[in-house]
Amino acid sequence: MAPNEHAAQIAELIGRIAMRSRQNMTTAMDQVELDGLTPHQARILGWIEANEARGVIQRDIADVMGSRAASVSSLLQVLERDGWIERRTDPSDSRRKTLYTTPKGRERVRRFESDIWAGAGLHLDSFTDAEADDLRRLLTKLDQELAD
Repeated sequence: MAPNEHAAQIAELIGRIAMRSRQNMTTAMDQVELDGLTPHQARILGWIEANEARGVIQRDIADVMGSRAASVSSLLQVLERDGWIERRTDPSDSRRKTLYTTPKGRERVRRFESDIWAGAGLHLDSFTDAEADDLRRLLTKLDQELAD
């Protein structure tokens, strides 16, 4: 088989696997207990938690959401009021407020992610440990190659 044919077949397989994985993820998200959060609020909470080390501000959320500042402000006020996030003064700029998840928020994100991955996880039961290791190694190599 020609190298281009291999590449095309592999790309098609990766695309199908990604699509099925997204479908499974959506189904799993529909079944996860959100503790009163809307799915949108839960995603934003997770995004804040994943990015808070770099100093997330309200404008970052607006950029990610593609929303107006007023909409983001309302969303964040609810998350803060309900104890999911907190705003802190940036030590390098007292006018800037950075967003952080509270311990309650971090725990919710961990459970949310755990529940989703449990429901949408890849089914590798038919793989031996060696095959799963080889697959991870090869996919990591491909990921690094595509990142360059």
